[in-house]
Amino acid sequence: MNVFQIIENLYTNRRGEWIFSLDDTLIQPFVIQRFLAMNDSVRVQTRWLDKYVFSIPPKMYLSLAWSVLPKFNRPPFVKYIKQNNDEEEYQFILERVRKHYKLSDNDYKANRERLITAIKNNTIEWFKYYGIEKRFWKKYYLNFNEIKVNDKPEKEVSTSLSAWGL
Repeated sequence: MNVFQIIENLYTNRRGEWIFSLDDTLIQPFVIQRFLAMNDSVRVQTRWLDKYVFSIPPKMYLSLAWSVLPKFNRPPFVKYIKQNNDEEEYQFILERVRKHYKLSDNDYKANRERLITAIKNNTIEWFKYYGIEKRFWKKYYLNFNEIKVNDKPEKEVSTSLSAWGL
């Protein structure tokens, strides 16, 4: 019996005798746990089973998983989980701010809205200070040449004795 048949039996078989007929070498709890984790409808049970993957024997893990999972008429079709690409606004600069100020998770969550407001109010200065790439300047319709503009007045270079305070 391969892993797919084991998972199918976990979801569909209402009697548990099939577990005792398996050889221990065929049961791979880590692989089974991986497939169970991809099913969003059994997320709670999967997280609970996670702590037993390496701590109990394979047959015991399998019987525990079988007893916890809800039974269906057929095994659910589960796609591979894909990474979310939902990137927040100004996430590229917030990561740099977080690293610069060494913000923990709770501090970051508490101050994220304030940081975004501050960035929106003075976008050019934030972009200049953190050296944001040109593509982000274009994304927010900012002139990249503003990075070269220096607001500090230039000192006059004097060659006379007044430069030495005399």
